[in-house]
Amino acid sequence: MTTSIRPRTLVSLALLSLISASALAADDSFVGKWKLNPDKSQFNGLPYKIEDAGGGQYRFIFGDDVETLTLDGKGHVTKYGETWSIKATGPSSWESITKRDGKVTLKSKWTISEDGKTFTTVDENMRPDGSTGRSESTLQRTDGTSGLAGTWESASVKIMSPLSIEMAKWQKDGYSLMNPVYKQHLHFKLDGKDYTPTGPRVANGTSVSASKSDDHNMELTYKLKGKTTDTHRWELSADGKTLTETITYAGVSKPEVDVYDRE
Repeated sequence: MTTSIRPRTLVSLALLSLISASALAADDSFVGKWKLNPDKSQFNGLPYKIEDAGGGQYRFIFGDDVETLTLDGKGHVTKYGETWSIKATGPSSWESITKRDGKVTLKSKWTISEDGKTFTTVDENMRPDGSTGRSESTLQRTDGTSGLAGTWESASVKIMSPLSIEMAKWQKDGYSLMNPVYKQHLHFKLDGKDYTPTGPRVANGTSVSASKSDDHNMELTYKLKGKTTDTHRWELSADGKTLTETITYAGVSKPEVDVYDRE
């Protein structure tokens, strides 16, 4: 999901879709090339909370992810190693910029409607291969009256640049995931052990473990420095043409559902 106010996404806009897609691995029917289908996916209903922390600071909360920033355009280092800055560009508008190693990776424009009920974010993700991914998200206020502070719920997400991933066999009983756009790789086995993904957007301390329940279902657990950040349950359709990924974020009760089609 691409809503830029989520700290997890700010760290790596595509990390969830790219690395977590490593779950495509119960048997050879998972091997191949897959493309995210935004129309079939479900990104709505996820809660985001922004609190006024006093002293010009705001606390951004998504489940167990919490980051506190001053909205002055100065960089704040997140727990994922990205530098995040936010500054006001008008009475009800802001610019959010994320950097890694000094390079801009995500630029977002935030706007709150005159009645204070709608939060819109337009995002540009500068990908490692030189291309730009674009998305637009709308959130509805469920608590609070005006400004950024309050509770917001995702209402619509439009992804203009859906990604493709490739899965191949690795060491006979293992699998290898590659995403050329993000130059990310993950070699893993479904043995419950921790494996380390590689790539320019992967946060230091990230690990992934995987296990399968049967030939059409498996679960991956993502950790940052040993602490679980999210779990991903994958289901392969009976005809082998669709993969459904149900993502549960730590501290969030409602899951996100991403659907991939075989190319």
